[in-house]
Amino acid sequence: MNESKPIYCLNNMHSVIVSSFLTEIEEIVEECTMYNEDIDGFRDIIENLIIYHNTLGVSAMDGDTAYEDWYLSLPNNVYWALTGYFASLTVNKGEDIELFREKMLSLINKTIQSLNSSLIMQPWTESENKIHLN
Repeated sequence: MNESKPIYCLNNMHSVIVSSFLTEIEEIVEECTMYNEDIDGFRDIIENLIIYHNTLGVSAMDGDTAYEDWYLSLPNNVYWALTGYFASLTVNKGEDIELFREKMLSLINKTIQSLNSSLIMQPWTESENKIHLN
């Protein structure tokens, strides 16, 4: 999902966590979606969320947004986007949408925990006060 748009990240750990998260989200979406055009529509939404995430990153670097708001923004916004997506979805025959919601919630929870842990292991400092492209 994230091949076409660069993602602004605070450090390498942030980049690895976000890239892995987006790959796993795409797998969940592909697994539960019956029509390819629905998957393409969701990819467009993810691209818009990446643009928003990047805008927050620039704002955080300028001091206008709290780093935490930017750092955790992508999984939080993907949660809301997927919740809406699941509500409108025609799922593959025999599939239970609740299974996919549980996978999404588990992945988002794991991702937020990883992001929070990464701040303990690699907190931002003045020397890291730069945006890196994923």
